[in-house]
Amino acid sequence: MWDLIIEQSNRYLLHGLEGIVVTILILIALIVLLKALIKRLLQRLVTNHVLDQTGARFAGRILKAILYAFVVVTIGAQIIPIKNLSVSLLAGSGIAVLIVGFAAQEAFSNIIAGFFISFFRPYSVGDLVYLPEQDVAGRIEDINLRHTIIRTFKNQAVIIPNNTMNQVTIENRDLVDQRARNYFEILISFDSDLDMARAIMLEEILKHPALLDARSAQARADNEPLVKVILSDLSGYGMLLRATLWSADYSSGWAMMNDLREQVKKRFDAAGIVVPLPSQTVFMKQARDDH
Repeated sequence: MWDLIIEQSNRYLLHGLEGIVVTILILIALIVLLKALIKRLLQRLVTNHVLDQTGARFAGRILKAILYAFVVVTIGAQIIPIKNLSVSLLAGSGIAVLIVGFAAQEAFSNIIAGFFISFFRPYSVGDLVYLPEQDVAGRIEDINLRHTIIRTFKNQAVIIPNNTMNQVTIENRDLVDQRARNYFEILISFDSDLDMARAIMLEEILKHPALLDARSAQARADNEPLVKVILSDLSGYGMLLRATLWSADYSSGWAMMNDLREQVKKRFDAAGIVVPLPSQTVFMKQARDDH
């Protein structure tokens, strides 16, 4: 039985059963060694600020993919029926390479796009981004060889090919300056006390802990107010009050706006300031009866 296995192995394996076993063991040892070296090298590049975590993760995946491809082709070269194909792939020439390259054109375009994303870093893992064309907002969760994963505020994972991410407009709110500008607007009725409403809004805004002083040094020296509450519009339903507020980042600004809406509404109710609902007055003309 063993002799039959050896005989069949010699027919299909270039160096026989023993040769393929030795080759596999050597490749396993090589993979373990090179993966450790790659990991150590990338960690050193991150420590020296040559790469960030996103670039290091992407580069690691590229190198590992190349390593595994080399292993597969090397083992294939030991199998007689597919030896020529494996050698052609290893040499990077031949019809097979062209066919595979054409069929995988989209996959390669995503890999190349992923490389440019990692190199130029328009966004990194953890950044808060918004894609207007796709109407997608959330934090970058992962960037791999094929696609980018965005975790939305509804905790949904949106998977977008890297080639698409490389072509669309991206608003990155964490790229340079994480500070966020927030607009607090509230509508009051025409018969409400405008000065009291403005004072209540200003008082609630100034005491909120998430409010950020984004004034320049010159503005502080000139004693410019930290926040202004302006009458921005007179609509058909009432008067629109508006204030521009700064926060440390988008998340804290979002929470601050929620708090302010609730607190100001309670203060308005207590002070008799009305937040009007859209309404219309309809006049009906009665038909004259000539009889």
